[in-house]
Amino acid sequence: MPNRQVKGGFEISQSLNSYRIIMKDKGLRFLIFMVLTAAWLMVMRTMTAPLDSGLIIDFEYIGTASNAISFLAGLRDSGQLDLLTRSIFLDFIFPLLYGATFYYATAWICHKLPKGHMFNRFRDISILTFIAVLCDYLENLSLIKLIYYPPEDIYAYLAYFFAATKFTLLGIVLAHFIISGLIVVLESKKGTPAS
Repeated sequence: MPNRQVKGGFEISQSLNSYRIIMKDKGLRFLIFMVLTAAWLMVMRTMTAPLDSGLIIDFEYIGTASNAISFLAGLRDSGQLDLLTRSIFLDFIFPLLYGATFYYATAWICHKLPKGHMFNRFRDISILTFIAVLCDYLENLSLIKLIYYPPEDIYAYLAYFFAATKFTLLGIVLAHFIISGLIVVLESKKGTPAS
């Protein structure tokens, strides 16, 4: 019996070491979470078909309670209100995945930049990603409040504010990633001797 525990402990230890090796590579983590995010997005789209994904963005930016009432009435008449509600509930997992993707993308690209480079701002960019994920959750809660309770302007405004903040912050993080990636590529080309 003790041999099994040792063997089992060894197997667990070996599994943890394999996991640690995989998770040390920032680029690999970025790719893993990017694939998971894309897979979850496909699951969300499959589970909410035939709902037009543009309707979700329209609802995020609904603006007022009266607009929300007419928007929800239109969805109820077309039989798509349940799909919208399902999409919002599925969206509670999505921010964790895209947040991890952006976090590890930032960690990976900042690791490639020279220390002290003006774009090597991992902590600052990670904070923006965290705030964007938090805004997404608060936006989802505001949208649920608009669906299940009599709509109030404050929740329509909050959904609008949190959606706008989320997309702005994610745009900044994505721009940082693209610009930093271009810098890394250009710097590597400078360091390569011409043939």
